[in-house]
Amino acid sequence: MSFMKWTQEDYGTTVKFCDEQHQELFNRVNSLNTAVSGGERSDIGKSLDSLVEYVVKHFQDEEKLMEEKGYEDLANHRVVHAELVNTCTELQGKFHANEAEVGADTMTFIKDWLNNHIPIIDRKYGPVLSS
Repeated sequence: MSFMKWTQEDYGTTVKFCDEQHQELFNRVNSLNTAVSGGERSDIGKSLDSLVEYVVKHFQDEEKLMEEKGYEDLANHRVVHAELVNTCTELQGKFHANEAEVGADTMTFIKDWLNNHIPIIDRKYGPVLSS
């Protein structure tokens, strides 16, 4: 069973491009969770790197679309994105320097963040970005 399951009902934004990227984010979160469950540090590192890389790409793509469509809350959205990227890259650096681990607490943080961001914050841009 997946750690996180994307469904249109729970996470859909009405913006096909963003929904597809969100589904890929969930795939990478699930891969990281599998690696964490397996306990192999090298697998965790690869999955963590893959997730962080995709988070950065997704946020850039999403913000570019918001800018193109004139989304009025873009500045606030950028701040929220930047905070997560900073948290992720800090953890990534500490993990690779053997100063931190990625475990159940990290996975709970990611799940909670996505559950609070996509259905609450991202859904707000649906009407503007899908027009």
